[in-house]
Amino acid sequence: MSKKRVSQKNTVVSSSHAASSAAGGVFMRKALAWGCGLLGLLITASFFTGTYDTAQVKDTLLFSGGTALIFCWAALLVQEKRFFINRSNWVWYAPFLGFYGFTLASVLWAPYRTECWAEFFRYALYFGLTLMALAQFRLFSVRVLSRCTVWAAWISYGYGFLQVVDRFFTGADFMPWRAFFGDRVFSTQANPNFFGDFIVFSSFIVLAEFLRTRKKNLLVLYALGVVDLFFTQSKGAWVAFGAAFAVGALGYVNYFSTRLAVYRRRVNIAAACVVAGAVLLAGVYALKRVDSVGFRVHTWASSFSMVQDSPVLGTGVGSFKTIYPAYRKPQIFFIENAHNTETQHAENEILEQWTTTGSLGLMLFLWMLFFVFFAAHKRLLSLQGENRAEGYWLWGYACALAGILLHSQVDVSLHFASTGVFFALFLGVVAALARPAEGLSLNAPCVGDGKVPLAPARAGAVTWALRLAVWGGTLIVFCLLSGQFASVTEVMSSARFGDALLKACAWAVFLGASLGVVYITVRAAGQFTRPLAVGVLLLVPAAGYVSFQPFMADHYYGVATGFASRNQKDGALDYFQKAIDANPFNMAYRQYRGTMLAGSLDFTKTFNSKKGDTSAPATDYERVLRDFDAVKKASPNHALLHQAYGEFYYSAALKYSDLASRAADRAQYEKYKALALENMDKAQESFEYSLLLDPVNQNTYVFLTQIAILQRRPQQARARIAAYRQGPKEITESHLLQKMRTNPRMDALEKQVDAAFGKK
Repeated sequence: MSKKRVSQKNTVVSSSHAASSAAGGVFMRKALAWGCGLLGLLITASFFTGTYDTAQVKDTLLFSGGTALIFCWAALLVQEKRFFINRSNWVWYAPFLGFYGFTLASVLWAPYRTECWAEFFRYALYFGLTLMALAQFRLFSVRVLSRCTVWAAWISYGYGFLQVVDRFFTGADFMPWRAFFGDRVFSTQANPNFFGDFIVFSSFIVLAEFLRTRKKNLLVLYALGVVDLFFTQSKGAWVAFGAAFAVGALGYVNYFSTRLAVYRRRVNIAAACVVAGAVLLAGVYALKRVDSVGFRVHTWASSFSMVQDSPVLGTGVGSFKTIYPAYRKPQIFFIENAHNTETQHAENEILEQWTTTGSLGLMLFLWMLFFVFFAAHKRLLSLQGENRAEGYWLWGYACALAGILLHSQVDVSLHFASTGVFFALFLGVVAALARPAEGLSLNAPCVGDGKVPLAPARAGAVTWALRLAVWGGTLIVFCLLSGQFASVTEVMSSARFGDALLKACAWAVFLGASLGVVYITVRAAGQFTRPLAVGVLLLVPAAGYVSFQPFMADHYYGVATGFASRNQKDGALDYFQKAIDANPFNMAYRQYRGTMLAGSLDFTKTFNSKKGDTSAPATDYERVLRDFDAVKKASPNHALLHQAYGEFYYSAALKYSDLASRAADRAQYEKYKALALENMDKAQESFEYSLLLDPVNQNTYVFLTQIAILQRRPQQARARIAAYRQGPKEITESHLLQKMRTNPRMDALEKQVDAAFGKK
């Protein structure tokens, strides 16, 4: 063969590989757009009863789907051998790099990091999704995201309306969680406030699509959302909806319609009326549920106290829930009517950022928001009636972002997957649409990045080896996760139509999402030719498997608590250990198991892997301390943990006292007596520490009074009862103090003291 023919043949081969690489880039850009849109849709629509937390599926979708998208994007960047930030566009990324970078770095000075990692990884995912949307999204991607958000709205609004109908025609809602929040509508979200937040921001995407397409059915969808919003009874969502609607109306008049500009004054008045109506409606319902307002006020006051103690750097990302209990107002326990709940967020995003990232983090957060909205404002002014679709989208997403932020000042939904994923994407989308209008086609790289270089002409042996690893690993992980999910669904009920439908939908979502990720990963691995790019894709199945394990852990935990409630300890211990193995970072599993073991307290030293033994035999006494100490290390301000410590030591003291009464000789008697006294002292110490965190828990006062009775200290016993009835000095509300003074349990306890020591 002549050199000329060989050269021509190599040119043809090189061109085919280059074409394949280019096709891979086009495919991946489409996949990323649809992946982001469908991720938001699935997180919105998914609700699952096979786990202890019915909203756990949303977090699973976020972490598994989000990591898959980010790794696929990273593989695309490596394949095209480019970095999305350069001299001409760095200013667009600086605010996001500043805020997210500082927030993620703040974990370094967080005092209790075990409980911080979940929030840390959540922020890391949001960081990646925001950057991907800013760097990668163009008009095609925005169209796809808008379409998926509208589909999510049809599902969520539609089911929400069915719940509204169920209020008037009982039984219309056939799902197993019917009326979980009473007469408040929550649709497919975790609670009514989250559903209200979804309506607030998604309604603007629906409006933007209506303005772009003029489809009348979108007005019907919008009306469904408004009806649902009313029946959520979410006061914060009403106010946020009214304020965001007013801002959106003013923006529409100023940016799009010169014909309506002459009516600007009337629009201003109408917008003010909408806001006033929303505030009035919220005020009326606030008078019906004053505890809701009180809860937020007391939480804000406690959060501000946290700010004063760490004003510059804050306490670190994800640390709020571990630090806050030391500052919590005692009124919160009366409002929640429970002592086993832990507030995880500040109910105000400004305070949340201020407490966890300090003044520096708050300034970076506000700078990022100002940058995004100011850029959107400048871009909308420059359009001047041109590029109507682009303008409507930019207006809609900017208003949606504003709606999320407004509602987040009285709610925590921004820190949960159902809203957080949209907030991260909307940040990037608004900034992407606000950039100069060049390179907006599907295949265009990021503005200012220049031409995307062609990939290497031929895939070598290393690339093929990595491809085989990706294909094999993806298939193995899919089979493993399918087996795990089957074990979850097989214990779910199918007795009713709603249960069977939920089970069928669960499998449809699992298979659809899993096979979609498999298809994208396998096809991209076959088209990418750079070894490092294919190697990055190998992280997709690995991350998918790891992200799925907290879902399994939550399922095991639910099964374990079911066994425990039926007093089937062996089954409960087996599944508690499975939950801990699947997610060792969730301390609730250890605390529940430790509490259950404390109820039996077998002092015999044995080896039992179901009880957490790994190498050596242990007693239940040692196992309880092992579990409780692990929880204490991660969350030392958990009030009920110290209560559990106290009850455990109290129970151990009584058992040792009983053993002392049945001792065979004097030496054994002295040994058990000393252990009984030692544990009783530890019980008293734990209960007193618990009162520092929860000074209104009547159970703590009862145990301390019982200890005083056993120690033959009548004055101290009566002092404990008097201290409860007096209440902590922080409580000034007369109705709360009255509850403590007239508590019938304290009356019975006082009679017990009188019976033991005589009336005072």
